[in-house]
Amino acid sequence: MFGNLSIRSKLLALLAVPVAGSALLGVAGVTGAWGDRARAGQERRAAAVAGQAVAAVHELQEERVRAAAWVAGDGQDGQGELRSRRRRVDGALAAYRAGVAGLGPTGDPALDQAVAVATERLDRLALVRVEIDRRLVPPARAMAGHDAMVDALLGVARGLAADLEAPAPARAARLLLALSAAKEATGQERVVLAATPAPARAKAGVLRVRLAATAAVARQELNGVRAVAGTRLEAVDRALGVPGARTARGLELALLDPAAGAPAVGDLGRWRAGLTARAGALRQVEQAVAADLAGASGVWLAGREGRLRDRLVLLAVMLVVSLAPVLLVLKGPLGRGAAGPGGALVPGLAKRGQALAARQLQLLEELATEEPDPHRRQGLLGVDHLANRLRRTAETLFAVAGTEPAGRWARPVPLNVLLRSAVAEADPGGPAVASAPGREGSGEPQGGAPANREGSGAPVYRGRRVDLLTTGDVEVEGPAGIDLVHLLAELLDNAAAFSPPTAPIVVTGAGDGDDYLIEVADRGLGMTDQELAWANQRLAGDDARDPASQAAGDRLGLAIAGRLAVRNGFGVRLGRSPASGVTAAVRVPAGLLSTGAPAPARTS
Repeated sequence: MFGNLSIRSKLLALLAVPVAGSALLGVAGVTGAWGDRARAGQERRAAAVAGQAVAAVHELQEERVRAAAWVAGDGQDGQGELRSRRRRVDGALAAYRAGVAGLGPTGDPALDQAVAVATERLDRLALVRVEIDRRLVPPARAMAGHDAMVDALLGVARGLAADLEAPAPARAARLLLALSAAKEATGQERVVLAATPAPARAKAGVLRVRLAATAAVARQELNGVRAVAGTRLEAVDRALGVPGARTARGLELALLDPAAGAPAVGDLGRWRAGLTARAGALRQVEQAVAADLAGASGVWLAGREGRLRDRLVLLAVMLVVSLAPVLLVLKGPLGRGAAGPGGALVPGLAKRGQALAARQLQLLEELATEEPDPHRRQGLLGVDHLANRLRRTAETLFAVAGTEPAGRWARPVPLNVLLRSAVAEADPGGPAVASAPGREGSGEPQGGAPANREGSGAPVYRGRRVDLLTTGDVEVEGPAGIDLVHLLAELLDNAAAFSPPTAPIVVTGAGDGDDYLIEVADRGLGMTDQELAWANQRLAGDDARDPASQAAGDRLGLAIAGRLAVRNGFGVRLGRSPASGVTAAVRVPAGLLSTGAPAPARTS
């Protein structure tokens, strides 16, 4: 049942499992955190470019209004103001172009196409301005160039917002887009008015139709802003409540009121002033929301960077603490009576490893919770199993040093919880844990993380099956619970090592007088009489060396199980199994048993 390996060799083999598990868990955590950090950085750049696109849209909208007034006029009035606005447009577009260049290929075909279209249309701005300056085209056609550029930039902003996955930036981006759409609808109203001369008496009917159409769109978009405003609703309402904006709202509602028939447009000056006031108020909210977007994406990036730093530090700690025992095994003596600085370091390293395992399990739970891919979540279950084995390795070092492990249970623990924890910490060839139906304390778990020492429910893995067949409502006193789990895990490991891969391991438990008897039976190679005698001698705590023991070699599983049994008063004995393997019987004395105790609680 136990291998012919020296203590040093077998301990190195045992330590290899948590070292590999630590490295795998650490690399998985760092890889995930690195990807999250890269994604957060990309989202921050996208948020910045979205804000620059919206700012450029605002400046283009203001230039468009002034260009419409210039084309519709007869003199030179407004040309100086138009040129001043164009300088602001050029500055905003330069910032946008620099931002897009820093963004690079996004990997999103739709977004990359939107950026390309915007770039192409913006390149025509100089030609559009020449046509406007020379009044070569009618106002409607002159404004088409600006309309195309605004529409393209808003398309880029929408594409960038769609790629934001962080909750706070995504919310801010949705409001920013709604504000931009409302400002554009208001801008179209302003263009209709700006392109109409002040008297406009001959075109009153056409003006009314055009203005009513744009006003209807504006009212719809403003309602959309309020729907997604969230915590910014009060600021939106204040913006729409300024005197000029209230005037524009009243004029629009009167124009759109079906009961009013076909009212006159009224004073165009009041319309222009009211819509200008509304656009300015919305722009102030838009700037504040753009700042919210930049800030939220920065906070998200800082959080992802902090998480990456934590993962890197944890990976370094895991590797150092996991490799330290290996170096100790290679450089110094082990076992009872180990002396020198190496022996003194064992309990400290074990305590660190135990704390590290707890952090690993906590980290794994966090990673599994955040992982959307079910296949990767399933893979994390296997890493969780390795973390449980790392905890047992730390407790093995406690046993080697002859000290008790830290963080012991303070209250009685149900035996079924202990058995499931032992299976979770063992390595029976990739176990598939099952419980026989109809037995007390049984029930097959339905996935999830491996049972930890505070939880219940056993893990489901692919590979070997472990059948738990227990009767009796029994609880074990807390101080002995950890050692019993460790001892049973050692027995399960060795049972699996010398059994066919498909052969199940059967764990039974039942009362035996005042004591409780647990048996671990395998269908393996079995042991000779001489090997059984030697093994039982070691399990009884006798380390005496004889020719038989020298021939068989020191077996770490026996050495650890024997020390744990002696320390707690467990009776452990090996015998032949009816199924041609070996049965390990563990007797838990009555003094360590209780019934009806409260739920287990582990001290920190």
